[in-house]
Amino acid sequence: MMLPLVVLLVGERAWAYPWMIRHDYTSCATCHIDPSGAGLMTMYGRAQSEILLRTRYGTPPADEDPSKLGGFMFGAVPLPEELLLQADARSLFLHVQPPSPAPSVNRYILMQADVAAGLMIDRFRASVSLGYVHEGALGASVTHGEFNRLVSRQHWAGVVLGESEQFTLRAGRMNLPYGLRIIEHTMWTRSTTLTDINAAQQHGVAFAYVEEAWRMEAMAIIGNLQLSPPELRERGYSAYVERAFGQSLALGVSSLVTFTERDLAAGAPMFRHAHGLFARYAPVKPVVLMAEGDFVLRSPKDASLEPGATGMLQVDVEPIQGVHVIGAGELLNANFSESGTSFGAWAGAQWFFAPHADLRFDFNYRNVPVGEARAGVTSILGQIHVFL
Repeated sequence: MMLPLVVLLVGERAWAYPWMIRHDYTSCATCHIDPSGAGLMTMYGRAQSEILLRTRYGTPPADEDPSKLGGFMFGAVPLPEELLLQADARSLFLHVQPPSPAPSVNRYILMQADVAAGLMIDRFRASVSLGYVHEGALGASVTHGEFNRLVSRQHWAGVVLGESEQFTLRAGRMNLPYGLRIIEHTMWTRSTTLTDINAAQQHGVAFAYVEEAWRMEAMAIIGNLQLSPPELRERGYSAYVERAFGQSLALGVSSLVTFTERDLAAGAPMFRHAHGLFARYAPVKPVVLMAEGDFVLRSPKDASLEPGATGMLQVDVEPIQGVHVIGAGELLNANFSESGTSFGAWAGAQWFFAPHADLRFDFNYRNVPVGEARAGVTSILGQIHVFL
């Protein structure tokens, strides 16, 4: 009974830091090949990870090239400007304490072992990733059956349009453009809307626009082509628009509507809606506040509507460069007419202690439905992430 709760508490996998707004980055396109952020970094993004993310010990020499250690293989393997390569490994130790008398659960999980490549040739853009997982991430699987271990979370090609190169048109398997692109993919705002960056990517065609004050992306979804049979695949759209006010505040709105001929949970045709607001704000440089609220709706054929809502508020404080103290609260009411409101609280710390490496520890408490009752579930997570 507690296994689904354990799965829901597993943490993040990939680079996506909306709190970079503290460094005056309201847009993600300068550091990531994906115009809406996360995943494979550009050469500029790698340089900024070395300058801004990790703890600096002592005073760096005046003539230091910040991009050298940030480069692929710590700069030991020079790459042409047109080619991007990255390898990520993330492992997790998870301790879960369910309600008594259920025993505690201790697990080691290899969360990520991915390699990714990208091309930036004139106006052409392309990105592909391939990885191994011990468990989970079934939506990204490229193999099936007993040896269902290989995953490809993204593979797309596109072109940059316009004289100012503000427009990007892409086709393939991509992250859904919706809400805050945070790494905590099990937060209810991501898991309820099915817009996480772990395995919820879809195939389709996406159009993005990025300029100084605005960023937006809209995607026509044709379904997850790695999911079989075809009637399980969703079709529809997902989109967001975000407006930056100066360098420290950004407000956005998201919308998603999909339809599937056979929903995995209900086993019947299903419309799924998610519509919401999100915000990022850095009142002072060490502090970033991020918030999101979403209205969700499931509409089965010949059945009553299933409306709900979810929301989160997260604060990230960086007292010294590379050390982050994180706190968050979240709410979920999956069905207004049947269930009460679940709540969760997160407290954690993340340390970018060396080039290409970080540690993270989280304490998480959630009050959730278990059968007809409610129960509190506590978890402790420890992670290490390295990339080349």
